[in-house]
Parts: sequence; C-alpha cells; structure tokens
Amino acid sequence: MNENTKIFGTDGIRGKVGEYPMTIEFTMRLASAIASTLTPNGGQVAIGKDTRISGYMFESALESVFVAYGLKVVLLGPLPSPAISHYVKESKTNFGIVVSASHNSYEYNGIKIINQNGEKIEQSLEAIIESKINDDPITKDANMIGKAFRSRDSRDKYKELLRTVFNGNSHPLDGLKIVVDSSNGAAYKIAPQLLLELGAEVIPIACSPNGYNINKNCGSTYPETIKKTVKATNSDLGIALDGDADRILLIDEQGEILDGDQILYILTNAHLDNPSFNSKVVGTVMTNSGLEKSLNKKNIELIRSDVGDKNVYKMMQSSGSIIGGEKSGHIINLKYLPTGDGLLTALIVIKESLNKKLTISKLTKGLKLVK
Repeated sequence: MNENTKIFGTDGIRGKVGEYPMTIEFTMRLASAIASTLTPNGGQVAIGKDTRISGYMFESALESVFVAYGLKVVLLGPLPSPAISHYVKESKTNFGIVVSASHNSYEYNGIKIINQNGEKIEQSLEAIIESKINDDPITKDANMIGKAFRSRDSRDKYKELLRTVFNGNSHPLDGLKIVVDSSNGAAYKIAPQLLLELGAEVIPIACSPNGYNINKNCGSTYPETIKKTVKATNSDLGIALDGDADRILLIDEQGEILDGDQILYILTNAHLDNPSFNSKVVGTVMTNSGLEKSLNKKNIELIRSDVGDKNVYKMMQSSGSIIGGEKSGHIINLKYLPTGDGLLTALIVIKESLNKKLTISKLTKGLKLVK
C-alpha cells in the first residue's frame, strides 16, 4: 500500500469483509496507528458495534492491539452508533470506535472513530493515521500493556439521555401503539425496550439479529414491511431504523413514509419557541426545494451542505444551527448529540405530536414537497 493512499471515506472506513481494507491484518495496523495518534501516552477507548457476524472478528482485533499498546479497553457490545458517541462524551474515554457498515448488508463492515466530544474525528487526524498505516502494530512490555472489560452501564446511559426528551415524565407514551423496525441491527434490544418502558404498546419487527440478516428486507432502506404492519395493526406510527440506528424513516398512522426532509420540517416547528434556535436549518444539496420554500414562509433559512452527515454537522457548527439532516434520515439535533440519532429523532417527533394533539400525518401540514 502506498503511504499516500486514502483509506477514510466520508463516514470512516468501509468495505467488503475479507477484502482490503476490511481484513484482520489491516485492522490491526489501523488500531496501532489510531492509538499512537490519539493516545500516544496511554488512555481509554470504548469499542461498540452493530450485529453483523464479522463484528466479533473486528472487535477482537481492535481490542488485542489496543491492549498491546497499553490502553484500557471498554467493550460496549452491540449498541447504536449515537449511543456509543454519547458514552464516549459522558465517560472518561479518550476516543471511541464504532464497528459498523450502517445500512449495508452483512457482507460489509466498517470502522468509525469518535473523539472525546462524541464527534467523528477531523480529516487532519485521519491523514496522520493514514500516514502510519504501514507501520507494524506495537506491543509494549508486559508491565505496560492494558486490559479490557465489558461495560455494564452503556445502555442505561443512553436511555437516560433519551428520557430527557420528556422532561422526567415516566410514561409519556401511554396509549400509543408503535411499530419499531430495528433492521436486525444495533438497536434490536434497546429500541423496543425503551418504548415499552415509556409506556407504549410495542410491535417489534426485525428485532431478531442472527449476524446475517442485518438490513435484509427491513429497516429504513426497506420500509415496505413496516408500512404494511402499521396499517394492519392500526398503530399510531412506525419507526424504521438502519443497522446502526443513526438513520430513521417514520411511518405515519396511514402507512405513509416520512423521510428526512419531512422530519426536518416537523423538528423545525417543534423548535420555533426555543430561544437557542436561530431560525437556520441545515440540509444538503439533495434536500427537496419544497422544504426550503416552506421554511422560508416561516422566515427560516435553509442552508445546504454537501452530502454526508459529517458535512451537515460542520455546516451546523459554522452557521450556529441546532437542527440539520439529510433526506435519507440522518438527523442531527445539537441539543442532545453531535451525531445522527434515529431513536432520539423519533421520540422528539412523538413529543411534538403529543404536545399539539395531532396525528403524525398532520404534523407535516404546510409542507409541500416538489416531486
């Protein structure tokens, strides 16, 4: 491999398992390069993953190299990407690793690096890591190596964050019937569990991962099953997540899909009385022009970034906006996290529905998308 070869894409490193760069050899070199760049004098790293079968392999490779380098390793297990981001931000962790290929099928996997603030690392750090990728992994002396342990509170930490949406109300979803499709991915346990704890009647689909069925005919990339289920069960809404649960589509009570542009419109209305909202919303070059016109009528500016949630986040930072997202369903709300979060987004929309005593379909009134 040439030292100048770029291995990072817009969302970390991703590829087909067994092919460069998603091999064990590469992963071990990568881990050592990451450790020497981000924690040259030791520290703590948290590793989380989704449910694809190859996650065991990459988790073990990363763990062994980080321990060999002298780091304390916290294994979070299967957990949504935003939950991993939250754990890193709220704990004494120097950086985090997300092992996931998001919405791709099980044949693929990827590695994302999260900094202390819960953000994806900057391109300048990616470049330094890339420059070290040919170096052999480092093994320190026995009295210098680290150790690993499994976290017992990462899921609870994330639940605590999500519950803050309802300001301490213990059962805000009483009386609601919700279908949740976790795409047989990272939110397979926490999504239906949390909704139940908040009082909803929950109908879970695609919440039984086997390592091979992640994103297979389910989730936000294949919403046909959840659309039919919402209508057949007379549910109030459906929540369709992707493999690592940072992306969402909503299904209204009529079985119709609400994409990221429609969700952005709902979230904007929910923030109209929020003093920290500066009347700016970040979309991308792919955002429907109808959303822009509808927001302009409310004296709200739509700012467009390049495609990619990393680009959306940067534009949010530069513009001071607290809401941004993509048509695909990556929605960022900086009041809570610096990354897309499907489950969090769903709860905010539900809260808006409850506050206004409107069905989900009525929340998009006033929005005219261009087809």
